Amino acid sequence: MVWLDNARILAILAVVMLHVAADFVFDAPLGSISWWIGNVYDSAVRWCVPVFVMISGALLLDPSKTESLQDFYKKRVSRLLIPLVFWTVVYLGWQVVKGVVKNQPESVSSLLLSVLNGTPYYHMWFLYMIVGLYLFTPFFRMVVMQASENALWVLVVAGMSIAAINSGVEKLNGQDAGLFINWFLLYVPYFFLGYLLRQTERYPPFRMIVGVFVTTFVGTSLGFFLLASASSVKIGLYFYDYLSLTVIPMSISVMFMFKRKNRPLWTTDVTKALASLTLGVYLIHPMVLEILNFAGIGAMSFTPLISIPVITFVVYLGSLVVAWCLSRIPLLKRCI
Repeated sequence: MVWLDNARILAILAVVMLHVAADFVFDAPLGSISWWIGNVYDSAVRWCVPVFVMISGALLLDPSKTESLQDFYKKRVSRLLIPLVFWTVVYLGWQVVKGVVKNQPESVSSLLLSVLNGTPYYHMWFLYMIVGLYLFTPFFRMVVMQASENALWVLVVAGMSIAAINSGVEKLNGQDAGLFINWFLLYVPYFFLGYLLRQTERYPPFRMIVGVFVTTFVGTSLGFFLLASASSVKIGLYFYDYLSLTVIPMSISVMFMFKRKNRPLWTTDVTKALASLTLGVYLIHPMVLEILNFAGIGAMSFTPLISIPVITFVVYLGSLVVAWCLSRIPLLKRCI
């Protein structure tokens, strides 16, 4: 299972890079060199969130786990709900502070609305979404126990097709996502797919895996540009969606790449330690990124070809240090 720890570490680096590159995608003129560099980096790491969902499915849908409903939910409250509540409050406070600094104070109603929308901060949507997956995991395990592998593959393909069509219609029509309590439904196929990819011993040829990744990566970056040029950036963002026709196969190919390399990225102990701090890095990194930008040393302060990977590493390292420090404090370690 070392490959799942590797996947966690590289997926969180990909998340950080995605948010660093986003400044160029949204602020640079469409089609400019800076925009293209940001778009290429961003397109290359769109697999990050699907991989996180698949990792959760690979670990949580193991039918050999026979814990009771009560025990399961107790563990999940400790692991997920406590960080969700804590960091929701933290980021509401962060918004208030930013509003005061910018002389654009946030209203109580807008803060409450952001919580009701499942986005007290832009990255927090993932925790609100995955609560739904965890809530139904014990029942998903029953499906895994009773269904054959072929039946599960049919379930995944059918569910992924429906989710992709739904997502495409929403994005291409310029609609926003529905209530956050429904978000998890679109990610159920990825959840089951993670379990299936963990179990399977059948691997596509390595050249095919790389070919799929390269093709879908190029398709994502070009598709975004062409669709944005023909309509709008908001419509073009369809190709960035985690359920787009290019990101789905990209994510699957990356998961196969991880599974083929079942050796730790560094030593076993270091790899496990870094993987254990993944949630903390995810929760903390927007603050570190914004502090760097406020100090004038963010990615947009020098050439994006170099700045995006450099700032990604700096933000990751800074977030890792903060997460490690919090993990040493008894009252706060359960929040990461």
